[in-house]
Amino acid sequence: MDQNPGIGLVQQAAAISASSAYISDDLAAALFPKSDIMLSDRMLSNGRQYLQAIVQEIETEICMIAVEDLGVTHDMIIEIGNSDRGHSFPLLQNAGLLETKALLEHIFTSVQRAELGSRLLQKISQADLESVLTRHLDNEEGAIADAAMALLVAQSRDNAGPGSVHAHIGNLSAEILFALAWPIAAAVQKLSGYDGPNLHKATEKLLGRHDEGAATQSRAQRLAQLVDHMDSAEHPLHPLHDGLDLFLARLAKRSGLSVDQLILFTAEPNMMRFVLTMRAVDLPTDIALSIFGVLEGSGQLLTPASYNEIDGDKAAELVSKWSSNMLYQDAQRQLNINLPGFSD
Repeated sequence: MDQNPGIGLVQQAAAISASSAYISDDLAAALFPKSDIMLSDRMLSNGRQYLQAIVQEIETEICMIAVEDLGVTHDMIIEIGNSDRGHSFPLLQNAGLLETKALLEHIFTSVQRAELGSRLLQKISQADLESVLTRHLDNEEGAIADAAMALLVAQSRDNAGPGSVHAHIGNLSAEILFALAWPIAAAVQKLSGYDGPNLHKATEKLLGRHDEGAATQSRAQRLAQLVDHMDSAEHPLHPLHDGLDLFLARLAKRSGLSVDQLILFTAEPNMMRFVLTMRAVDLPTDIALSIFGVLEGSGQLLTPASYNEIDGDKAAELVSKWSSNMLYQDAQRQLNINLPGFSD
């Protein structure tokens, strides 16, 4: 019965009473999902683990900066900085500070990217997958070799095993890191009782040294810009040839979509929008079918007839619409809700 030693039954009962008030919200979310994407138990579990890990990494970094760079000697700050478990996650969760749209979308794409990586490893060995980028290291163009090395370094940092989701601050956008760092700093201050200014300064220092260009996605995009003009016969657009990150970056460059959008498309039923994107950029039928077979996870098949019957011009028109500013698209959806005759 005593689920949390050190917390009395009265306090536990009070906490349970408060949380039970939200049972209808939880049930509504489960019974009436608003998207067509099925969130599996594994995806939910991985998403929670990822979020806990990233919160822990940020709180550790803030505390270590405070201790090592700013001379803080507070015992609890030191303990949190050296701990192998997260401290602030329960506080942030209960306060609803981890439910921002941008953060949840980032968690989803991170988890789905790991799922795609797992599917890819069912078709190609880890050794062969690692070798797909090393061929660029000897390229006559130094910029390509440097970009390939940078991507390999980022991928080795991210490697957490097939199907795993690795949390690393370097892969967060500045927006998401900013939105997480300050609530985490506030939670650490509340937990520790430390009332000095250096947690605030440590958080500013963490944010100030963040480099979005070091993110795996950014490095893949840099390499994609350099290699996509090469002979397409020697460098076909395919995850088995490029690896997942470079493939997504190259397809994003050709289509005008973002990598996150493409990852979302792969989670949608039958990957319909992903298929239309391949058609919009004129991928040959055999290549498109092969890519679909590698990335689609539910056993569905894409046939030559169904792919070729897609009107390329109409597909390109839709992709162009999807590539417009996301805030603009969100506003359009909100404005068109419940209005007959309007659709995406």
